[in-house]
Amino acid sequence: MRPLPGPTRPLPTGGTTWAWRWQTPTAGRPWSWCRVYHRDAAQTPTGDTPRGYGPLARFDPHTRPPDAPGVDPTGRSVLYVGADLATAASEVFGEAGEALLCDRWRVCLLRPTRRLVLFDLTAPGAAMAIGALPSLADGFHPRALTQRWARAIYEDNPTGFHVDGIRYRSAYNSGLALALWDSRGHLAVPADSAGRAQDFALTHPAVLNRLTTAMTDRRITVTIAAAGRCPRCRAATQPGTSPTAPGRPAGSSTGSRRPLP
Repeated sequence: MRPLPGPTRPLPTGGTTWAWRWQTPTAGRPWSWCRVYHRDAAQTPTGDTPRGYGPLARFDPHTRPPDAPGVDPTGRSVLYVGADLATAASEVFGEAGEALLCDRWRVCLLRPTRRLVLFDLTAPGAAMAIGALPSLADGFHPRALTQRWARAIYEDNPTGFHVDGIRYRSAYNSGLALALWDSRGHLAVPADSAGRAQDFALTHPAVLNRLTTAMTDRRITVTIAAAGRCPRCRAATQPGTSPTAPGRPAGSSTGSRRPLP
C-alpha cells in the first residue's frame, strides 16, 4: 500500500457524514458512548469539558505546531469518545500498553445535546474522496500527519458545511470512536433513573473489574499508581510536559499507535 499522503489544500468536495444523536436507553439497547479522562481542575474539571490544549492526539484540529502544543489561540478544542469502555480505554492507554491509575482517572457516559454531524472516515470511499487513504481511520501514521488531515477537514469543509468532528475506528480495539470538535455546550453527562450522574472513578471496584477484564484481553496492563506516582498528575506540575499526555514530552510526535511488534 502506498503511504498516506499529506492533504492537498483545499480539499476536494466529497466524503460521507454520520449523525450522532441521543437515543433514550432501554434494557435491550443501553447507551454506552463514553469518555475516559483524567479529572483536573484546570484542564478537565468535568467529563464533558473539551481539551483546548493541543495538538496532541490523532485528530486534533488545533492550529499550533505539533512540536509546540498549547492552548489554541483560535479557541479550537477536541474531545474523544469511544462506543464502549473497552474502546475508550484502549484509545487512552493503548500506546503505552499500561493503564496506571490514580483516583482522578474516570469514565463517564456522554450524550449529545443536539444532532452532531461528523465526517465518517469509516465509510467506504470517504477517505479516498478527499485524497487520503482508508488507513487514515485507524492506521499507524505520525500524529503530525493525521493532525494535518484533521485541520484540513476542519477548515476546508469538504462535505459543503462545517462538520462537528470525525468518526473513525480505534487503532487498538477496532471499535468506533469520535473526535468531537468545539463541543462545549453540545454534550452532557446523562444521569440514571435516580438522578445520579454517570461519571465514575476507574478505581471504583465495579468499574475496575470491567476495565481490567477488557484491558487484559488486549494485553494492556492495569496498575494502581502509588501516591504521587501518577504520570498525569506529575505532568500537570512539571514545565515542558503536556498536562494532558502522561509521560510524553510536549513536543512528541509519535504515531497514532505503537508499531506492530
